[in-house]
Amino acid sequence: MLRSILFWILAVIITIGCLSYQDKTGPTYPLEDTIEIFGENVNFKFLRSETIGTDLQIMLQDPVPAGIYGYVKYRRFKSNDEWATVQMEAGSFEFRRRWEVQTVQGTGAKLPSLLERAGKYEFFVYITKENAEPISVTGDKPIYARYKAKVPAWALLVHILTIFISMAIGIRTVLEALVNGNYKWMIWASIISLLLGGFVFGPVVQWYAFGVLWSGIPFGHDWTDNKVVFELVFWFIAAYMNRGSRRNRWSVYIAGIATLLVYFIPHSIFGSEYNYQTGSGHGTAG
Repeated sequence: MLRSILFWILAVIITIGCLSYQDKTGPTYPLEDTIEIFGENVNFKFLRSETIGTDLQIMLQDPVPAGIYGYVKYRRFKSNDEWATVQMEAGSFEFRRRWEVQTVQGTGAKLPSLLERAGKYEFFVYITKENAEPISVTGDKPIYARYKAKVPAWALLVHILTIFISMAIGIRTVLEALVNGNYKWMIWASIISLLLGGFVFGPVVQWYAFGVLWSGIPFGHDWTDNKVVFELVFWFIAAYMNRGSRRNRWSVYIAGIATLLVYFIPHSIFGSEYNYQTGSGHGTAG
């Protein structure tokens, strides 16, 4: 009994670590850091995902050193737009991510909301001072921010919860197989929870955000969709190899490794994207 409790605790800890890593390394996670420029430390925070109807907020956080100024050079990604610039001004900025809302003081700019689902901005943030050459915070690499439609909190919460449960059960299954315990029912629990999280509630979130239910194979190359297919295949193989009275622990280990690999792939990488040049996109209804 004690071993089982410890295994569940370990599985939850590993799951929290993996999901946190996947979330924070994804291309839509806010870009936050401190840069030393002109001999001063400047803290910045740039949103890389926003909801249609809300301006994209880009800012240098207080305290901004005296004499430091900034501006944003931007255009719609995959468009024929000319580059535009907007000066950063002192003010209050509100950041929303999922159900979290944060109000921050600083110097920033607001880019007008895009109207297309999966439409993106590409932009550079330049910092300068009087009689100095402007310096890009990210060098010659642009920053990208993607727009989505509003996703109801219940849909997002249920999706995240079922994915969390699925991974926790998967890791727990591997731990049980390591001691040659009663792991067979856990294989099916992993499969059922993965089906719910990745193939039922995942498409619900995708529908609200981008107007499509599925953009992975065979309809597209969205890695967020395709990686759950990859994971599911290995769990079905494990179920087959352990059918009836058969016991094949190696198939469970391999399914566990596949699960870890999936969650070490940053979330939303190679995801939905609208192309303004063609008036269409992949993984989005526009």
